[in-house]
Amino acid sequence: MQTQAMRKKSRASSSMIQASDRLSPAYIPEGQLLIWCARTDLSIRIRHLVREAAGRPMDWQLVLSLAWYHSVGPLVYRTLSTVCADLVPKESLDMLRQRTQAGTLLNRALADELVQVCRAFKESGIPVIAFKGAPLAVMAYQDLILRDFDDLDLIVPQARLADAQKVLWSQGFRPLSRSRDEFQTSHFDEPYHVFVKKNSPTPVDLQWVMAHEQFAFRLDRADIWDRCVPMSINGQLVNTLAPEELLIILCVHGSKHAWERLKWVVDVAELLRSQQLNWQRVFSTATKWKCRRMLLLGLALASRLMEIPLPPDILNAISADHDVPVLARCMPKSLLTHQHEGIDEHDGPALYFSLKDSWWDRWRYGLVLIHHDHPILRRLPSWFRWQKELTLLARMVQPLRAFVVLCLPVKSLRRAFVRLFLGPAN
Repeated sequence: MQTQAMRKKSRASSSMIQASDRLSPAYIPEGQLLIWCARTDLSIRIRHLVREAAGRPMDWQLVLSLAWYHSVGPLVYRTLSTVCADLVPKESLDMLRQRTQAGTLLNRALADELVQVCRAFKESGIPVIAFKGAPLAVMAYQDLILRDFDDLDLIVPQARLADAQKVLWSQGFRPLSRSRDEFQTSHFDEPYHVFVKKNSPTPVDLQWVMAHEQFAFRLDRADIWDRCVPMSINGQLVNTLAPEELLIILCVHGSKHAWERLKWVVDVAELLRSQQLNWQRVFSTATKWKCRRMLLLGLALASRLMEIPLPPDILNAISADHDVPVLARCMPKSLLTHQHEGIDEHDGPALYFSLKDSWWDRWRYGLVLIHHDHPILRRLPSWFRWQKELTLLARMVQPLRAFVVLCLPVKSLRRAFVRLFLGPAN
């Protein structure tokens, strides 16, 4: 039974959703149906909306394509088959069922493989944390088969990458697209080390940093190792992220990819729905890691799309932010009626710039873009509110950059100059 405080939180969250929906671009009918279906908790109102939408003209092939692209097929199938199977064309429902059954087998195989790999790491004395994939499905969705995943994501200490790779070799895994000689001479500052096994659908991704174009976020942190928790998968314990740190990393990951896939919003929503979080720890850690506004964006999307109740102080923080409510209305882009108003990975650097926590970090990142003469500088999106300022900064800095190249012909000196003013990535 809800307490008075919880009812107030729910009403505040609902008010935020309704207000943002009045301002937001409309979703295509197939996209809106997907949003309603992609959740584990189906209220009476949502069931009614799903049946009402399914009874109207619908491009069911598009529904299927979107479900697969956004990796929410298992949830969509479960909802449609239980709420409105009589309204969905048999061929479409059959295709969803077959795809879901195949995904179930893959998820179970991946979970088995994860247990074996983590056991090998433990026997070798190498720390490892499994995240996303099977651990996220169990923790957030409370069901291994309700979340699509197709690989194993492992966090390892950067200093132990060589040892971790040897463990995977011993388990029959080989580096993707590399010979053994290339593997032995590889640089361990690379962000991703992907391994595959012959005749197996299981890629293993060793990570110490989450990286993308002009984006880096360190995963090998003391907070993560100190707070990891054991989780039972197939009766075996594996270490995974604590819910508070997992929430932050899910929001950073979604922002890294401009929230292009609905699955990443659903991940956040289901984690919030299933776990009691220490919000003080969440926000103090996010502030320490300099990703507080990425966290707010993920929470805003989960609230607006998935109707997740949030504490009033978090709703106030979202609404008080100059950019987060605007950005949340522009993703996922492929579900919007007016997709030209949306944000996708092509806009990534502009999004990362907008989401920096501090003025200093934001403009230092702008200097990085200018230093690399990034193409985004020549096609800044319409929603980007620092167009004039960043363009002006580029015009001021580029002559200075040319002067430095002229006056510091030695490459090592130029690199030292760049490090002095731009500093390391987060």
